[in-house]
Amino acid sequence: MRLLYLLPIATLVACKGAPPPSAAAAAPAAKAAVATVVSVAAVKEEKLPAVIELSGTLEADERSEVAASSAGLVTEVAVGVGSKVKKGDLLVRVDRRDAAMRLAQATAATAQASARLGLKAGDAFSPNKVPEVQAAHEAAQLADTEFKRAKALVEGGSSPQSVLDQAKSRQEQAKAQFEAAMNGAKTSWAALQAAKAAQDLTEKASADTDVIAPFDGTIDAKRVAPGEFATMGKVVAVLVRTDPLRLKIDVPEANAGAVAIDGEVLLTVGAWPDRVFTGKIKRIAAALKPQSRTLAIEAEVANADGVLKPGFFAHAALVVPGKDATALLVPPSAVGTSGSAARLFVIEGNTAIERIVSVGRSWQGLVEVRAKLKAGEKVATDHLDTLVDGAHVTIK
Repeated sequence: MRLLYLLPIATLVACKGAPPPSAAAAAPAAKAAVATVVSVAAVKEEKLPAVIELSGTLEADERSEVAASSAGLVTEVAVGVGSKVKKGDLLVRVDRRDAAMRLAQATAATAQASARLGLKAGDAFSPNKVPEVQAAHEAAQLADTEFKRAKALVEGGSSPQSVLDQAKSRQEQAKAQFEAAMNGAKTSWAALQAAKAAQDLTEKASADTDVIAPFDGTIDAKRVAPGEFATMGKVVAVLVRTDPLRLKIDVPEANAGAVAIDGEVLLTVGAWPDRVFTGKIKRIAAALKPQSRTLAIEAEVANADGVLKPGFFAHAALVVPGKDATALLVPPSAVGTSGSAARLFVIEGNTAIERIVSVGRSWQGLVEVRAKLKAGEKVATDHLDTLVDGAHVTIK
C-alpha cells in the first residue's frame, strides 16, 4: 500500500522537471537567430622569396646624453620626457649673468688693447702704423741726419770731435728707442690677440648657458629641474633619434652568405602583431663573433609614425633573393588580434574556427600567415572583434 501511494508522487515530480516540448524545440531556433553574418575570402598559396627567420632588438639611430658646457643655476627646463625637438631647440637654460659679466670684462679688455695700438674695427695690424713707433722712427731718422751733418763738420774742421760723439750717442739712443717701440707694438698686438681669444671664450661660455638639441629627436629622460645647480659636464637630458630605428640581428654562420647591403628585412613586434614593418640592411660586421659564431648586422627601419620604440624585441625575416618558398596569403582584414597574438577565423560550414597565426610579409595587397591552413579554405574578413571560437556564422 505504501508503494502504491508513493508511485503517483514520483511520477508527478518527474513530469514537473521536464520542459515542455515546445520550449526544447525553440532552443536551436534561438541559436540560429544569433548567427553572425560575415564576409569571407579564400586562402591563397603562392611562391614567395625565401626568408631566414631570426630575432633582434630595435635601438635608437642616435642616442645622446646632452651635458651642460658651463656651470650655473638652472633657470629653465624647456622639455620633458617624450618631447619632440629639432636640432638647435632649447633644452635647458643655465643662469647667464656671471657669463655676461665676464663677457663684458673681456670685451672691454679687447677694446683697450685695440685703442693702445690705434686700431679700428677691420684695420690690419702693421707696427709701423702705431703712433709710438712712428714717433720713434721719426726721431731715429732725425738723429741719423744730425749724425751725418756733425760728421761732415768734424771732417771739415768746423766742429770739434765732441760734437760728433754727442751726435753718435743720440743716433744710437734714438735707434734703441725705435726698436723698443717696435717691440712694444708687437707685444701690444700679442696682448690684443690674447684679449680677443679671452673674449671668444667668454662669448662661447655665454652661449653655452643655453643647452640645445644636437639633432632632431625625442627626449628620453630629463635629468635636471629649475633651481638645481648644474656642474660643467652634468647630463641634463637624454635625446634619442627614433626615425629611422636600428634593428640589430645576429645571423648564424650558416646563413651569413645570404646577407648583403640593402637586403630586405621584414619584422613584427609584440605591440603590433598584425603589422609587418620593412627595413634595409645598412651595416654588416667585418667578422663573426667568436663566442656565438654569428654575424652582427644592422638594418634601418622607417618609423615616421613613431609606433616602434627603442628596446622592442622583434621577430625578423631576412629575404633571400633568388630562392622561392610556398606561402599562404590572406587579406589583411582577415587577421585580428587576441591579446598579444594574431588570429583569424576559418569558416567550416556555418562555424567559425579560431586559428592563432604568425604574420609574415605583405605581398600584392595580401599578408602572409603561418598556421595550420590549407589553400582554398575560407576565412572571415570582417566582424573579427565579435567572433569567438565555435561561433555560428552565416556567409554573405
